[in-house]
Amino acid sequence: METPFNSDWFVKTWLKHFKNSAAPIKFEFIDGVQFFKKNKLPIYINIGKNLTKGFNYTINPDKIKLGNRVLLIYDIPSYYNLPSTKQYKKLKIKNISQYNGYFTSLNKYQHLDDFIEQNYSSSRRKMLRRRYNGLIKSFDIRTQMFFGDITLDTYNDLFDKLYELLDKRFKEKQTEYHILSKWDYIKELSYPMILNKELALFVMYDEEEPIGIRLCFQHQNRLIGAIPIYNTDFAKFGLGNILTFKLIEWCLQNNIEVFDSSKGDYGIKKQISDTVYSYDYHVLYNPKSLISCSLALGLIYTFQLKQYLRNKNLHTFYHRIKYKLKGKSTKKSNKTSNYQIIEDVFDIKKEENITVIDYKERRYSYLNKIICDFLYASGERKKDLRTYKKKDTNIYYLVGKFKQQKVMAIPYLD
Repeated sequence: METPFNSDWFVKTWLKHFKNSAAPIKFEFIDGVQFFKKNKLPIYINIGKNLTKGFNYTINPDKIKLGNRVLLIYDIPSYYNLPSTKQYKKLKIKNISQYNGYFTSLNKYQHLDDFIEQNYSSSRRKMLRRRYNGLIKSFDIRTQMFFGDITLDTYNDLFDKLYELLDKRFKEKQTEYHILSKWDYIKELSYPMILNKELALFVMYDEEEPIGIRLCFQHQNRLIGAIPIYNTDFAKFGLGNILTFKLIEWCLQNNIEVFDSSKGDYGIKKQISDTVYSYDYHVLYNPKSLISCSLALGLIYTFQLKQYLRNKNLHTFYHRIKYKLKGKSTKKSNKTSNYQIIEDVFDIKKEENITVIDYKERRYSYLNKIICDFLYASGERKKDLRTYKKKDTNIYYLVGKFKQQKVMAIPYLD
């Protein structure tokens, strides 16, 4: 079955970046997946490895010929109706669960309010609406979906911003994110897929500045989340949740039947989903071959051990250690601005040695979180905000129409 992950473009691009443009390997008895050979051992792995959202493959029993080989297919959603091999003498498939995935069927909802009403308590709905109303009051918020049409210049700008926000977030978390090391591949892959409506890029803007981005695959009226990120300076507004709700609203307005949050337990996936499934690894082997069986058992035990360690949350520790071993700072990122509120009662006209500054200039970007926190607490609008700096200090004045604040900021160094 055709999916975005076995298309000619996906296969060609992945092989170019990870296998020096080697030719894909096909097996006559399996349709829907292509492979590459890992090393000298007769182990063949699906093209894309764990950078896909799953394959839906079929088996032709009349052409089964595996010999001593083993096939490994990553990330098969358990809801796929895949073939049974009970009746085959020379082919067995072992499914190994690795991650939970979550999706929600959207057919039962008419609009976003209906979705929120059915999935959240009254108190939770009140909080969500308060945060959303605060966001749109303080900022000039709009959203745009790029799906089938995007200029190359816009695409490049948005992907540069997507990388910047991801880099910022994972530096704050002091952990590795494997996607960043594969960015050239992701960027080359995605543009044609957006034009072909295999990928969708959902963007939330404050004026013309992207503050939240979600990259999603689209297949058979199913939107599958891939890379979500938002500017953590807006964290008090619950921007990550708002971005998800606005994306669901777009799905409802565009006849998307399923919103699939994909693998992982972070964020609000559990709250907004009505179905839990698993991402499985499939090991295909020949039960009549000692070599094939031995290699398969090695893979099976390895992945079962990884899942055990993941259940113990040791993968988080592993990624933090890996981050440190690469020589990156173990201190909390200075890009999360520290600041202290000095006072909120003063007369700006009587303050001495101050000058008006444009906080939108890059050199003042460390003020963004301070400003967002102030607007969240005060209900002021960003367009009414005036900012001042006291000469030769890190003292700043935020002055709105009705509220004001004097703060001492600790800037970060680029």
